[in-house]
Amino acid sequence: MLRGMVFVDHMNFDIALQNYYKSFGKPTPKLDYNLLFKKIVKEIPDTDFLKTFIFAPEPDSFLMQDQNLSSYYKWIQGLKNAKYIDVIEGRYIARPVSLEKEMDINDHKTYYKVEKGTDINLAVHAISKAYFNSYDVAFIVSADTDYITVYRQLKTIGKITVAVAVKGQELGKIKCEVDNYIILDEKIFDACIRTGIK
Repeated sequence: MLRGMVFVDHMNFDIALQNYYKSFGKPTPKLDYNLLFKKIVKEIPDTDFLKTFIFAPEPDSFLMQDQNLSSYYKWIQGLKNAKYIDVIEGRYIARPVSLEKEMDINDHKTYYKVEKGTDINLAVHAISKAYFNSYDVAFIVSADTDYITVYRQLKTIGKITVAVAVKGQELGKIKCEVDNYIILDEKIFDACIRTGIK
């Protein structure tokens, strides 16, 4: 059996998931991540699930004033207690649009957000674990073309690479760089909805 490890660019995945459900007018479901990541790995025959690494940013003190981001970060913190999941934090930083106008959390025109650390953290973990032969198959949950270099390096090491995207995300430039790819859709998500959630 092959050993599969999942690396999740969580902000990329979460935005794609929300956009997917918005596209047909449904609310975004609350997913059981332990089920979802095991199901993703099962999409490649003869592959056992080892564990998942989730890469997510910690909002700075200004962005923590945004109730949605604050709730998101609290939920991410809760994932640290989940079995077979490690959370690796980057940073989410607010920057002023203009030095002449103070940032206001209630006025999105006064600031923009920059995510720091996610891409490099995912790359370092995927490649270092490959060198230590911790897995055979890397499942990278993101449609971000920034990971093309990671796919190439992993293939050089002899690892199997699988890009995982939500339906609607574009994988055109990635497909030719990976051994396989998986498109997640409502059928897969329906099988991974958390029980007891309204």
